Amino acid sequence: MDSARAPRPTARPPLWDLTAWRALYPGMWAWVFQRLSALAILVLFPIHVIYPYADWIRVTMLACVTWHAMHGVKVLLTDFGFPARHQRKLLAALSALGLVLFVGLAFLHRGYWRFLG
Repeated sequence: MDSARAPRPTARPPLWDLTAWRALYPGMWAWVFQRLSALAILVLFPIHVIYPYADWIRVTMLACVTWHAMHGVKVLLTDFGFPARHQRKLLAALSALGLVLFVGLAFLHRGYWRFLG
């Protein structure tokens, strides 16, 4: 009779077990980092209003907003039926586009932004 029982589910590994985190898909990490970028924007925006000419705040705000926007586009495309089999390609393409936009915006305003020299 004991052999007919269903197997017990294995216990989840603890959070500090890094092997469990490697099993998450890139899309999940993108989701986590988008939420973290939203929190960073919420924290940095008031600081940016108080100290508008602090270079580290400008760079960080631009990076967070660009990252958040590109992955927001990913969420929109996914919600409107972008094929699931191409999610990694979409993530890579939008991450690359975000990097290009970040560098392009930074160099477009390099006369205004002192952090570029």
